[in-house]
Amino acid sequence: MEKRSGPAFRLSARFRPHAGFVVANALFAAIFVALILSAFHAPSPHGLPVGIVAPATVTGQVEDTLGAADPGGFDLRIYGSEAAARAGIAHDEVDGALIASPGGLRLLVARAGGGAPAQALVTAFGTVAARTGTPLAVADVAPPLPGDSMALSPFFVVLGVLFPSLAAGSASALAFRRARPAWGVAAPVVVAVVVGTVAAGIADGLAGLGSYPAVAGIVALFSLAVAAPTAALGRVWPPLVSAAVVVFMVVGIPVSGGPSGLASFGPGFLRVLHPALPLGAAVSAVRGTVYFGGYGTAGPVWTLAAWAVAGTCALTMVIAWRRRSPEVRLPLLADLGTAVARPPAGGPGLLLPACLVVGFDNSEPAQRALGWAARLAAARSWSLHVVYADHVRIDSDLSGFGHGEIAAARDREAAGVAEAAADILAQADIRCSFERRQGTPADAILSTAAALGATPSGDPIIVVGRSGHAIRHALGSVPVHLLHHSPYPVLAIP
Repeated sequence: MEKRSGPAFRLSARFRPHAGFVVANALFAAIFVALILSAFHAPSPHGLPVGIVAPATVTGQVEDTLGAADPGGFDLRIYGSEAAARAGIAHDEVDGALIASPGGLRLLVARAGGGAPAQALVTAFGTVAARTGTPLAVADVAPPLPGDSMALSPFFVVLGVLFPSLAAGSASALAFRRARPAWGVAAPVVVAVVVGTVAAGIADGLAGLGSYPAVAGIVALFSLAVAAPTAALGRVWPPLVSAAVVVFMVVGIPVSGGPSGLASFGPGFLRVLHPALPLGAAVSAVRGTVYFGGYGTAGPVWTLAAWAVAGTCALTMVIAWRRRSPEVRLPLLADLGTAVARPPAGGPGLLLPACLVVGFDNSEPAQRALGWAARLAAARSWSLHVVYADHVRIDSDLSGFGHGEIAAARDREAAGVAEAAADILAQADIRCSFERRQGTPADAILSTAAALGATPSGDPIIVVGRSGHAIRHALGSVPVHLLHHSPYPVLAIP
């Protein structure tokens, strides 16, 4: 096979990531627009629940007329009295009810449940009344609140939380990748609680929704249901965050039915997903809490809880799996020799053997500490273990295109640190090793010391350089942290 080469091929390879970026965004837009238009371009009801209080003959005529005008559009449910029908509306069992009486037809609607269902009922039963020559009176038995005149606030308060929750999940997966495991799990939970508290307060202040504790809890649960799975996917591989965006936003918004309650008006494949995705479930739960006394919220809340618990458990397992992954070792000091020098005659000695663990980042204090530790190890016949903490807050962008470059830069930095350590130890005739560990400097040093303490190498002694920067005095330094938390002796070299 002929190998392609030349400027044209190199140019195409150079711009391949850029082309991929453009194609990915075009595909994203195409899918989103197609789903949005599929859900909202020509809405028609499908199995919309509606009650009826009428004699059997009238019920049959109404059912036949509705079936002829809109087959499968309405699900008629017979009630024995107007009070029972009103209770069905108040309990969010039906979207409205038709009351047949000798004086005409009365249609009870609940505009608080969404403008689209109420308008569909008015249109459909207006057609029934016109065909039978019977007057139709419409009464709104569950009107919107004065501050939420079109009953749109339940949707928009949840939609406003969707985007920060996606951002919190993806950002926490990157920002806390090198932090303690508890921080990685706690970050989405804390953000969800704060977001729910703030969003419910704003909704109550601007729209007068009320039911503050319940709305805050639902919104917080929704935020965690989005943020935790997003964080878990980002921990596995940052570009997988795009899958969360597709599920929760690209698919979730059309499935939710939008602000007017069009969930039962879209295509079949979207209607099936409505009770399973967090956005629609959260909107239904908030709407049921604010306007229907909490009726009909159990199912949506269980859906949100399932997403939140599953996402948190997945995030915990991914973090634990990452922590158990083998550490990366750089064999750059293997040629420094393995001979053990004996202390000079009459020189100082210790009753027990020991090993030195030196935290090294090629800073001036670290260089002084490593030189001092090398001399001590040679004089005492101790082994020396150099630890470099690969502590990076963010190691990739969300698109994934920069991951390779960032990882390569980290590898080059680690290799430079190892070479600097090799130069300092070049004249030392001691047993030594270099280890690159992930985590904060203090955690990397302590974990190495703990591993050596469980071996016959001897009791570990930690050696670090003392930082003189003012910022370290204000925020705390590695030696201070080690002195407070290390079960082993710590030597801070000035």
